[in-house]
Amino acid sequence: MRGIGEIFKKEIARVVKDRKMLFSVFLLPALLMVGIMSLTSNLVSNMEEDIDSHVAVIYVSNMPESFQTLLDAGESAYDIRSMKEEEQIKEELKKGEADLWIEFPENLESQVENYREGDRIPQVKVYYNPSEDYSSAAYQEISGQVLEGYRQMLLQNRVGNLEQLTVFTVNSDNPEMVVQDDKKANGKALGMMLPYFITILLFAGAMGIGTDMIAGEKERGTMASLLVSPVKRSSIVLGKVFALMVISGISSLIYVVVMVASMPLMSKAMAGTESGMKMEITLEQGVMLAGILIALAFLYSTLIILFSVFAKSTKEASTYVMPAYLLVLVIGLMSMFTSKAPSSETYFIPLYNSAIVLKGILSDEVTWMQFASTLLSNLALGAVLTGVIVKAFERENVMAP
Repeated sequence: MRGIGEIFKKEIARVVKDRKMLFSVFLLPALLMVGIMSLTSNLVSNMEEDIDSHVAVIYVSNMPESFQTLLDAGESAYDIRSMKEEEQIKEELKKGEADLWIEFPENLESQVENYREGDRIPQVKVYYNPSEDYSSAAYQEISGQVLEGYRQMLLQNRVGNLEQLTVFTVNSDNPEMVVQDDKKANGKALGMMLPYFITILLFAGAMGIGTDMIAGEKERGTMASLLVSPVKRSSIVLGKVFALMVISGISSLIYVVVMVASMPLMSKAMAGTESGMKMEITLEQGVMLAGILIALAFLYSTLIILFSVFAKSTKEASTYVMPAYLLVLVIGLMSMFTSKAPSSETYFIPLYNSAIVLKGILSDEVTWMQFASTLLSNLALGAVLTGVIVKAFERENVMAP
């Protein structure tokens, strides 16, 4: 145990004394996270403001006077332009120079007023370009609000009282229609993003330090003197693994705190609105979250050190670790876009089970059995990898610089 402690202290001290490493491992990722969220939030706000302030360019054919009156009475302003050739209008729509083309049937008001049962129902055609933001926004507003209001107005002129045609309404006077657990809803929203960021940032933070712990010492020639010291090689391995585990675990804790604190920015970046999401962690959730982070930090540390053992330099070690990093990236994405309830076997798949359980912890949908299965499977794999690293340390051809 003494040898493990000495190696552990040596590695921790090396990181603590290096201000640049402290900044790059603990502070820089958190600052980048907040900066990216702030930038995304501002970009979303600017885009929405730009769309809202845009005056839609609309071509209208056979426009009834009553529709023009409705537009004039409305709050929104539109750039109504004279008709051109059909192909020319469609070309402008493709290029984004025009936003909508509304084609009314001829004598629409007369057709509505003189309608008899069996007559053909008039059709208003609206053409737009869904690949253009201005055009899509104009289409949603015109088709969903303006034309619907115009239809109701004409219908009222025909029958007099619209309530005679109304069989029932849906949520027209139901302010309590949303029934949900706000805490669970907020946790579920956070659970979509947090596992992804934790798995990526935790691995990335450990990768730079882990490759230097073994391959870096080989490259500098200090590993040879360490191997001939009176410290057992198994103690060297465990000391380095535990040191990397503590460093990556602390960094992941910082990331979680920063993400929870910046939840309003993240929700605005995703939904484009201020949702005011807040996250409250219970004692039970905190224990589960801490356990998973410890197991994940241990597993990542053993993975990175294992790849580093077989490398001669930090550059070579980084090359070996990169496929594992890409795998972690894919696993994080898979956990974000999973809607089906995981099967019981899923909680025994290392790495992936951690992302699923992290999501379940935050949404308060994970059981202690699922948590225990995930924790034990990740710790077991980490222990196996630690044994492999010890065996590799005992081979001179592997540890030779």
